[in-house]
Order: sequence, then structure tokens, then C-alpha cells
Amino acid sequence: MKPKGGVKEAAKMLQGLGVEGARRLLDDIRKRDPAMAQELEANLISMEDLQYLTSSMLVGLLRDVNLETFGLALRTVDKDIVDKLMNMVSTGIRLDIEDGLKGPPRKVSEVTEAQSKILEILKEKIDKGHIVINPDGDQMV
Repeated sequence: MKPKGGVKEAAKMLQGLGVEGARRLLDDIRKRDPAMAQELEANLISMEDLQYLTSSMLVGLLRDVNLETFGLALRTVDKDIVDKLMNMVSTGIRLDIEDGLKGPPRKVSEVTEAQSKILEILKEKIDKGHIVINPDGDQMV
């Protein structure tokens, strides 16, 4: 019988612990298995998590990223999530994002690189407490 879950499921569970709880557990894991800790950290945040941002958090993120790169990074994200994000921004921002999203065909490696850049900035903002990923939809105060 194949075990269920894996790294992505473990990362989801870590997210449920909150930033401090996840950080403490990752530190413990890192002591025993540094490679596993690194893999878990890489899977803690995904492009799909952008759907849980508020409008103000999304705009704060977009201030620090190239909008065309952001659009390029959205190319492999579920259409419903992309539509939700696009509806949260102004028309001017939306048009700049669409330049990357709907531009000419690009290599998968370019899309992956764009996603890595966006996720790196997102992780920095989460670590600083400027952004909170909240899949449960509870309002943050």
C-alpha cells in the first residue's frame, strides 16, 4: 500500500501551525534531516496560496515584483485563482500583469523561474509578518 501524503501534505500541515510553530518544527527537523527540512520549506508556499491574500496584501506584494514577471508566473496557476487575483487589482495593474500572462509562448523553465522569484518575495513578506496566508478565510485583525 502506497503511503498517502508526502512532502506536499506535510507542508500543508506545517502551514496549519502558523509561522512560529512551523519555524520551530522545521528547526527540529533540520537537526535530524537537513535535506527534508529544505524540501518542506520549498513546499510551504505555492502560487495557489495567493488566492488567500486580501486585496491589500496582494497590492503590497505587487509593489515589490515586476508585474509582467508576476503574469508569467501565473501561466500555470488554475484559471479560477488567476481570475480571483485579477479581480482584486486595478485595471492598470491588471493590464501590466496580462502582458506576462497572455504574452507570446515562453519556456516552462522561464515560468518556473518567474514563480520562484515571486515565491521568494512572498516568503520574505510572510517572514516579516506583512502577509499572512490564511486558507480558513478568517479575517485577520
